[in-house]
Amino acid sequence: MERQEVADKLTGFLRKALAKKEAEIKPDVAMADLGLNSSGRLELFTMIEDEYDLMMDEDEQDAIICLNDAITYVMSKVS
Repeated sequence: MERQEVADKLTGFLRKALAKKEAEIKPDVAMADLGLNSSGRLELFTMIEDEYDLMMDEDEQDAIICLNDAITYVMSKVS
């Protein structure tokens, strides 16, 4: 699986989970700074788990701050 493919998929997931749909998503900006609230984080992680057949524990979720973190996490689990 290519990193860009994962990046595109997760960017779409993040856009769906954001309260502010018009936010400019940059890979290294904290998701909270983009307007991702706690219910949005839950929605995002659920989409990631469903798409890639993963089970993320709380520590793994807490370690994901920005989109790049999520991409790196998924790549480490599916590669």
